[in-house]
Amino acid sequence: MKIAVDKNSYQIAKDDGNEYIYLFKDETLEELLATKLHCFRYDVCGYVDINLTNYDIDCFKKSNINEKDFDKMPEKIDFLISIVIPNYSYAEWLPKCLGSILKQTYKNYEIIFVDDVSTDNSIEIANKYKKEFDKISKGMKVISLKQKRLNGGARNEAYLHINEKSKYIYYIDADDWLYANDVLEKINNRLQDEPDVLFVGMAQCKNQKITTCFIPTYKDKYEAIAGWSGSCGKVIKKELATSQKCLYNEGTLKEDRNQHCKVCIYMNSFNLLKEPVYVWNKDNLKSVTTIRDKVIWGTSTIRHYADTLQLYLSEKGKDAKIDKYLSERVEKTKAEMNNGGDKQW
Repeated sequence: MKIAVDKNSYQIAKDDGNEYIYLFKDETLEELLATKLHCFRYDVCGYVDINLTNYDIDCFKKSNINEKDFDKMPEKIDFLISIVIPNYSYAEWLPKCLGSILKQTYKNYEIIFVDDVSTDNSIEIANKYKKEFDKISKGMKVISLKQKRLNGGARNEAYLHINEKSKYIYYIDADDWLYANDVLEKINNRLQDEPDVLFVGMAQCKNQKITTCFIPTYKDKYEAIAGWSGSCGKVIKKELATSQKCLYNEGTLKEDRNQHCKVCIYMNSFNLLKEPVYVWNKDNLKSVTTIRDKVIWGTSTIRHYADTLQLYLSEKGKDAKIDKYLSERVEKTKAEMNNGGDKQW
């Protein structure tokens, strides 16, 4: 059995047939050598039950030395993760996006690529990469929509093609990419308790410079619901994401804002990955958030107000804190609509 200890309790290690491992944060090499134990950084050691007496850190499971199951190392599970990629004419960025997935050390994933009636050679590029993905993972499915449904509709369509053995869904926009080659491995490590949602950190690329822009620190669902609403900021259990109550609104921009609210309202548990796993590409000058087409952005703002109001009315009376938050969102989206949709016009 493996027993994890820290600097205030490592002296309990004894020759009793168990394997004692030392979880450290910022000790010196000399301090680590003094323990005479195998040493692992607490944030990269994988899944383990731990007894930490002096660290205020995010643990997979916090336990104390008197707990009956303290010294049991659970068997690690490699969950099948479905990566959903909506695309509209982002052929320029697809090699960067798909290439970042192809390089991942974690291989138990599938890709559902949904093209939203592109006018470039996106499908050709996607099919080229499909041959590579089919060699190393559960494969890649390329779906071509016949009628434009925007990102929300593309993601809803992807749900119809997900492997029945899939456990979690992660969303990547076709002009963005994964932060490093091991981020899916880190995501899977944080999914071991099987939370409904895993909130992850984000980076942004602007003027070809990558900087961290968001790290989740939520303590409860109320903080989460008011947090980063982008789809790429969370990994969601398949049953929750694909449930009728959490589907995306179709034919509109800003579709992820209300989907985020619904996921946070209906989730029963969540974990945090407090480092960036995703790069938001702000150098894409053709992005819908950059172009802000006046007609579709304006109508989407009206839809966003209507969708927010509908969500508020459907949830009203169930939770006072959520009522208050959604009521405030209704007023903010109403003001946004009355101002023409967006101050940046």
